[in-house]
Amino acid sequence: MEQKIKKLFHLAVYKPKHDLSDNIWHFIVIRENRIIRLKLWAFSFVGCASLVSLVPAFKLVLNDFAESGFYEYLSLGFSSGGSILSFWQDFVLLLAESLPVMSIIVSLSLVFISFFSLWYAMKEIMRSQLSPSF
Repeated sequence: MEQKIKKLFHLAVYKPKHDLSDNIWHFIVIRENRIIRLKLWAFSFVGCASLVSLVPAFKLVLNDFAESGFYEYLSLGFSSGGSILSFWQDFVLLLAESLPVMSIIVSLSLVFISFFSLWYAMKEIMRSQLSPSF
């Protein structure tokens, strides 16, 4: 009985094809390269789009600075001499209130997004040693 069980287990042993591990490794490498290319193109597109959108964002910031009167208040600080020094706390609050905060936040977030995405794309190129021309 034991001999029959041994023979049965011996016949049931799985014997893979000789090139199965090579095929599996090949498909893993192909999948990883595809994922790396997708990440590279996605981050490159996001980086370039955010760089292009920086031009209107900076125009918006400059227009908001002009509309808020920040330049006039700032020039008042330099032209009035010593009278601003006595009311410096009110002057600082006046400058802080006249800042266009939302347009500054939008512009800085676009700068951050563009630098981060282009940095990540360059990191993917260096890590995978892919050439930038596909």
